[in-house]
Amino acid sequence: EPFVLVGDVIRRETQTYESVLKAIATGGRTPQEIGAALGLASSYLSPYLKQLEALHLVERRIPATIPPERRRTSRSSRYHLADSYLRFYFRFIAPNLNLVEQELTDLLWERMGEQTSASSVESFRAFVGETAFEDLCREWTLVQARARRLPFSPEMVGSHWALDAQVDVVAVNWRDKAILVGECKWGVDAVGRSVIRELVDKAPRVVPGEDWAVHYTFFARSGFTDAAWAEAESLGATLVDLARLDADLWEASENV
Repeated sequence: EPFVLVGDVIRRETQTYESVLKAIATGGRTPQEIGAALGLASSYLSPYLKQLEALHLVERRIPATIPPERRRTSRSSRYHLADSYLRFYFRFIAPNLNLVEQELTDLLWERMGEQTSASSVESFRAFVGETAFEDLCREWTLVQARARRLPFSPEMVGSHWALDAQVDVVAVNWRDKAILVGECKWGVDAVGRSVIRELVDKAPRVVPGEDWAVHYTFFARSGFTDAAWAEAESLGATLVDLARLDADLWEASENV
């Protein structure tokens, strides 16, 4: 019943809802940013965002490092499109609908590249790295948590963002004071030691307290250098390449 009513509302205000989705897809993360893109007050957008959440088209994310008692009232939330197809559509298809309709595929690929001042292949690779790959890495962390394969049992899996630090994957257990921080790399080159050290240096700005146990996980499409493996071993860190990520997620899906 509620979803039928929400769908009916969207049909009556299609243009407004589509504009909100487009604003989020093109980088608007907060109500203020979304409102600025649309020329609307952020307070005006609240019911639209709630309706889109109810339809599971949009999700409101909060940093995993926000304590449970503060999550409901936190103002650190960000909005994301929940559907991968919608992300792709608004990023690449909507701006080039005329090319799609005329089946000008080669020119479409060229235009897709121009949107980020790179080749179309590089542009699409960046899109995958920014969205799908990070989501899969967080899903892998959840899968490992459910299977009790992590060093601790997380109460929350997500990511972290603040003015001084951003981390792709974060898992937290507040009672046991344990945290996992992870970095995701979708580049074509093997990840080197510097990436390991950068996350280690960043961790104190993310960990909630000095007496917390910190664990590290790194995800890389193209694997890791020998120096990265050696550094990870000294830290007790976990390294996950694309083959392991794929195998572990497939195993989890087959066991559902």
